[in-house]
Amino acid sequence: MNWVKATGLSVGAIILGSVLAMQAFTNVLANDQPALAASVSPLNGFALERVALNRLKNQEDGSLTPLVKKVLAKEPMSPAAWAILALAQQDGAKKDAILLAASKLNRRTLLLQSNLLLLYASRDDFFNSIGVLNQILSVYPEQKGTMFPILIQALKDERSIPEFVQALGKSPSWSDSFLRAASADSDTLPNLTQVRMGLFDKVAVERDTDKAIIGALVKAGRIETAVALYRRISAPSAGGPFGSAGKFQEVDWSTTMPPFDWQLKDDPGMRAQVGGKPERLDFFVKSGKADTIAERLIVSPRAPFDLKIVHDMIPVAQLNDVEVRLQCAKSKETLVKLSFSKSPSSYPVANIPENCGIINISIFARAWSDKPDLEGEVRSITILPKPI
Repeated sequence: MNWVKATGLSVGAIILGSVLAMQAFTNVLANDQPALAASVSPLNGFALERVALNRLKNQEDGSLTPLVKKVLAKEPMSPAAWAILALAQQDGAKKDAILLAASKLNRRTLLLQSNLLLLYASRDDFFNSIGVLNQILSVYPEQKGTMFPILIQALKDERSIPEFVQALGKSPSWSDSFLRAASADSDTLPNLTQVRMGLFDKVAVERDTDKAIIGALVKAGRIETAVALYRRISAPSAGGPFGSAGKFQEVDWSTTMPPFDWQLKDDPGMRAQVGGKPERLDFFVKSGKADTIAERLIVSPRAPFDLKIVHDMIPVAQLNDVEVRLQCAKSKETLVKLSFSKSPSSYPVANIPENCGIINISIFARAWSDKPDLEGEVRSITILPKPI
């Protein structure tokens, strides 16, 4: 579905809803001011506006033009009246001209804004379309459910990228929730990533938003793009895994931005957490439980290496029930799947496929139901060069 069609479907519901909302507003006025309610006559602009809205809602036969002109004679700044007048036009050019003239009014209504949105969308005018959507969401935040699908469809067109960067760079209240919603649609990811890249040095994006975008990129197999975004978001630490691909180093225990930082298990009966000085990974597995307790992505050294793990386990007899697993993130090819051995454990990785630029490292633990609970700590994980 293209974004113009999505706009038409969504705005149709908005127009009906906005007519009902305007009616509710005028009903409140009438209830609060009996004199106003009693004055429904050609001399009262608000009352006539209410009549026009009612006729529009009920799709009554006959032109609304004469009635709306009476409203405008009494209330020339009524955005609802101008919107109804535009809708009453048979000539498309006249309709558009009225809407564009009404767009200059200081006071806007959802009825006017939604029709302006249809106009701009039909012209592939991303600048004004996104501007109107921003105005709608700023005044009517409850319309996110209707507006976000339109924005998401628009984002799939690369011509919209600079307009989104400009709009979101002004920190609208709906920015982060929209970026998270857009990340759930895999078709938006190439353009969404460009928009996110364009927001650096313009606006602070919430960490959960960046997590959602990076997670979506990894899930969609766009690993390299996810790495590029992660590098922009997180300055590599001295011990982090995102220096040069050939650098050998100790893997840090950061949990800030999974999956490029550690993602830890935190379930009843099974948990892992980072703590202590120096930092280490502490874990606990209740009898009868088994799962991955910690995992993250690291850049492949692209050369043979040894993976060294320093750990402490209780009970020692269950050492074989904890495994380290290395897997190519993109192809899912397994490089290592071995049990812990006496600390420090060392695991050789000799053959790294050409397309294995990113590796998933995970720790799997199992406490058999006929054995005690399992607990321990992983003090360090280090990538060491193979002797030449």
